[in-house]
Amino acid sequence: MSHRTTRRAPSVSQDLWPAFRTAWGESAEGYDSLFGHGIHSEAEHSTWLLLLRRLLPAQEKPLRILDVGTGTGMIAILAAELGHTVTAADYSETMLEVASRKAEKFATDLDISFILSDAMLGEIEDGQFDVVICRHLLWALPYPEEVLRRWKEVCRPNGKIIVIDQLRPRVHPVRQGIRELADLLNPLIGSGDSHDGVFPKIPLHEQPLKRATSPLPIANAMRRAGLNRVQGERLPWIDLVERPAMPRLERWARRWNRYVVEGWV
Repeated sequence: MSHRTTRRAPSVSQDLWPAFRTAWGESAEGYDSLFGHGIHSEAEHSTWLLLLRRLLPAQEKPLRILDVGTGTGMIAILAAELGHTVTAADYSETMLEVASRKAEKFATDLDISFILSDAMLGEIEDGQFDVVICRHLLWALPYPEEVLRRWKEVCRPNGKIIVIDQLRPRVHPVRQGIRELADLLNPLIGSGDSHDGVFPKIPLHEQPLKRATSPLPIANAMRRAGLNRVQGERLPWIDLVERPAMPRLERWARRWNRYVVEGWV
C-alpha cells in the first residue's frame, strides 16, 4: 500500500489556489451562519442525519469515512454522530480549526481526525476508506473526473463515493432580478449566501459542473471516472427544511435545489 506524494489536478489557474486558501480562511468563522451551510435548527439536524443513514452502506461495524472539503465539519460531525470513524480533510487550516472546535463542543467522544489536504489527497494512502463523501466541492473543480479517480484510489474494494451539492437551474427574468437585488443588499444587511473572503474569479470553462441544471453531468463525471451503479436524485425535502433559515428576500430569489449522486468503486 503506497503513500501518495502531494499533487493537484492540473489547471491554467493553478496560481489561484493560495488565494482560495486565504479566502476560505477569512470566511471560516462566519461560514456556519449562512443558510445551507451550517445547521440552524433541530429539524435540519435530524433531516441530515436521516439522509446520511440512507446513503451510508449498512454494515455491523463502523465505517471508515473520508469527508473531502469538510469546511467547518458539518458532514464529518454528523457521520461521527452516527458512530462511524471519520477523517475530515480540507485545504484551509482555519476551516479545520473551526471544525475541530465545533466537534469538541458537540461531543467529546466523536471519532474524528482532521487533516490538511487538497482534493487530490496527496497526504492520504490508498485503500483506506469505505466511503468518500463531499459537499459543496466537486462543482468548483476544473477536472472532476481526475479528482474522482483519485477518490476511488483511497477507497477500499466495493467502497462508495457520495457527492452532495446544489443545482443552479435557469430562472425566470423576474426572479433573476430579485436574485441580483439580494446579492446587492446582502453585504449591507449582513445576510444571504455570501462569504467574507475575497475569492478569485475562475473562468467558467474551468468549472464544468458549476452550471449543472440536473444531477446528470455529475453522474456522468462519476461514470467517466470508472464508478459503478451510479445514481442521483434531487433532495427537495432537504431544501424544504433549510428554507426557514433563508432571509425573506433570498426565499423569493433562490431555490437551493439540493442533489446527491452516489457511485460504487
